[in-house]
Amino acid sequence: MFPSYVFVESQLSSSEFIQQSRKIILSSKDVIRLLSYGDYDEIAIREDERVSLLKLCNMNNCVESSIGIIEGDMIFIKEGPLMGRESIIKKIDRHKRQAIICLDFMGAIRQISVALQIAEKI
Repeated sequence: MFPSYVFVESQLSSSEFIQQSRKIILSSKDVIRLLSYGDYDEIAIREDERVSLLKLCNMNNCVESSIGIIEGDMIFIKEGPLMGRESIIKKIDRHKRQAIICLDFMGAIRQISVALQIAEKI
């Protein structure tokens, strides 16, 4: 969903996680920084954001394809993680079988691409 981002689930507090990961961050050319909401005390994503992301994922934390139909100007998702969440779809590319959706994440609206197959256009 978010190219170049790595999400880590940990039982550590934010300060413990920062302390233990500092050595890795400093020695890595690939890790630039930890994301935060402005203060390093709040590096974990907020619970509502976590729930929103997990609703899109299967048990393996992958976003599966959704299947929908188009009736006039409306889209109806019949199967998949976008079912019941049609309002977050902002754009559809039928040739690439993708939908651009908007999610509130890390204090901003982010556009991400997910798989969407249009089975029928009425």
